[in-house]
Amino acid sequence: MIGLEFLQKVGGILQQTLSSEEIYTTIFDILDGVIEYDSATLFICDPESGVLKEAETRGPKIVDLASSVAFDHGAGLSGWVASRQAPVILSTVSESNNARSFRSMVAVPLWLGDKLCGVLNLGHKQAGFYSQENQAEFEELGLHLSLIVERLRLRSELHEKNLLLENLLKELRETQSELVEKERMAAIGEVVVKLKHEINNPLSIIISFTDLLAMRCEKDNPEMLESLEKMKTAAYRISKVTKALEQLATSESEEYMEGVKMLKID
Repeated sequence: MIGLEFLQKVGGILQQTLSSEEIYTTIFDILDGVIEYDSATLFICDPESGVLKEAETRGPKIVDLASSVAFDHGAGLSGWVASRQAPVILSTVSESNNARSFRSMVAVPLWLGDKLCGVLNLGHKQAGFYSQENQAEFEELGLHLSLIVERLRLRSELHEKNLLLENLLKELRETQSELVEKERMAAIGEVVVKLKHEINNPLSIIISFTDLLAMRCEKDNPEMLESLEKMKTAAYRISKVTKALEQLATSESEEYMEGVKMLKID
């Protein structure tokens, strides 16, 4: 049952970038060429609760028995077999349940050392199809499937940790950017206070005297009046810039001329 080709295919699964669901499907695709069955169910052990959960099913129904009976690792035969270290082969299953689609069954616990990985149940509609003579082969099958399931779990765990690390790094970069921005804004704020004081005080004097001169030149010197209005407009423009500096929200810069940038002021 277990040959070199099977081992090569198993190794190939672990080299592929597949999701958990895709890998479980691929496992059954490989099993199709290794062992005959009419229905099969793969249960995976949840590492936190230790309870078996259905991962993949082939055939008409979930392969299990005594589903109403609870055991440490879940209900049914699978929950009981999970505590064992060896496959359980039921050569002939009773026909009392008409809904049952199999007459012969094997439950293979998937153990890797002292770690339970899951349980594989196979069912065949022909009574006596599986027998105790296949015990060693099913044990070997269970070992290889355990390696796949555990490798998959570790890879999934690593993927989750990598995602967590990426998110933490992203948050760290954002925090660093925010701190740098705050430091820049604090430095700009100090400069703005100084500029406002040094510019607005003399600027208010310039505007006041410009208004005074404009009143005196209003009738006698219209050309001078026009020049004074231009001076006043320029002074107010400077005042507008100092107010805009007070309202800066970011330290974003823009290109002033080729190779030269300046603080962006709206």
